[in-house]
Amino acid sequence: MTQANSHRMFRKDLIDLLHDKPMSVTQIARLVKESPDDVADDLEHLFLSLKHTEYSGAITPARCRKCGFEFAEDKLRKPSKCPACRGTWLTEPRVSIERKT
Repeated sequence: MTQANSHRMFRKDLIDLLHDKPMSVTQIARLVKESPDDVADDLEHLFLSLKHTEYSGAITPARCRKCGFEFAEDKLRKPSKCPACRGTWLTEPRVSIERKT
């Protein structure tokens, strides 16, 4: 099986894994034994292809636990520090897949 085929199958499996179950990229990477960067790349491609399905992707953005600053909703990777207070106590974005209504 080629790497492209395994990623296609992996992306399809992500729908089942994340359906109404929000998880961080790090949590997903641990479960599927892939690097967080590979998981984030696969999620970005999956979200694009979900347009043509009965599902949609949702991202709960990263947030600074010190000052409450909320990062952009389109970011899958955890930022290194808060632009508002420079704190590093940040939540990781959480991703889920939901059925369109």
